[in-house]
Amino acid sequence: MVSSLPTGTVTFLFSDIEGSTELSREHGAAWGDLRAEHRRLLSEAFAAHGGSVLETEGDAFFVVFDRATDALEAAVEAQRALEAGTNVRVRIGIHTTEPHVHSDGYVGVGVSRSARICAAAHGGQIVLSQTTAGIVEDQNVAGVSLRDLGEHGLKDIPQPQRLFQVEADGLQSEFPPPAASTVAGAIGTLLATDLLGWGQTMRQLGDEAAIAAVSGYQSIVEEQVRAHSGRVLERGADQTLSLFSRPEEAIIAAALIRKALDERDWIDSPANKPPLCAAVHTGRLARPWGGHLGSPALRVTRLRAAAEPGQILVSQATQAMLEGQILDRLSLHDLGERVLPGMDEPSRVYELLDVPADL
Repeated sequence: MVSSLPTGTVTFLFSDIEGSTELSREHGAAWGDLRAEHRRLLSEAFAAHGGSVLETEGDAFFVVFDRATDALEAAVEAQRALEAGTNVRVRIGIHTTEPHVHSDGYVGVGVSRSARICAAAHGGQIVLSQTTAGIVEDQNVAGVSLRDLGEHGLKDIPQPQRLFQVEADGLQSEFPPPAASTVAGAIGTLLATDLLGWGQTMRQLGDEAAIAAVSGYQSIVEEQVRAHSGRVLERGADQTLSLFSRPEEAIIAAALIRKALDERDWIDSPANKPPLCAAVHTGRLARPWGGHLGSPALRVTRLRAAAEPGQILVSQATQAMLEGQILDRLSLHDLGERVLPGMDEPSRVYELLDVPADL
């Protein structure tokens, strides 16, 4: 079988039934017939568009296609058939990649990514990776459009993934946000950065040099955030806001951003280099998948506003989560309680310090 598998660039499709345990309880002995009908409908749709079924485990399919558009059309046909013939809700994820072919079949990150995209979808929904979406858009498949769902964290995938929903006649179009790894009510750590006196710096540099400087600054932030498993959520000239799942990663990224901005030539005139002000705060996020972070975003921006030139302030919530951890060549200095700008109640604040190399 392995010798007959498509090689080079292929498209994977994963599917499974949403809520299969509940359906099994609901239908009892009839569940076996219902699941068999689901398998028949999907198998026919996949075969009609050149798909090769690699695995069927429980309620799930793993299928490979030579062409991304074939996978898309098979998924649309399968969902339409299910809508007409059963009350089974199937989620489908599609990703185009160049996998390795092993004696046991396909291996590689592309396989895992495809499965994670399927897991992020909802019953009745077809979700594509950005790679597949780009191919499909170029082919201009009749009767099909794509909705950009934005970036979402997927389990075991270090960087956020941009996902797209397939929309076509006969398919449901409204779903909750993808079931990403960062969900409502999850604890996250935010890093806010700002360049003090940027308005004056812009006037000194002029428009072209200021644009180049902002680009260099934001590139440094992006580089360090991504290197420490975070993602930049907002960029606004000299201000950025980034999200991390682990507070220690946010702390290290903040320290390295400050160091890089101090040491690198990201601005034309070193004499005009504005100092960084930054803050780190950990809290329970409201709806991160929709860009709604709730009160933690307000608090971290207030904390950033209280920072002095070159200073990185850390909230007590973040400090508490780091309690007992050893941060290589970094330390937190207790500044006591302060009333942050725009806040009524005092908060305990810490400053992130670099430990001198000779200590």
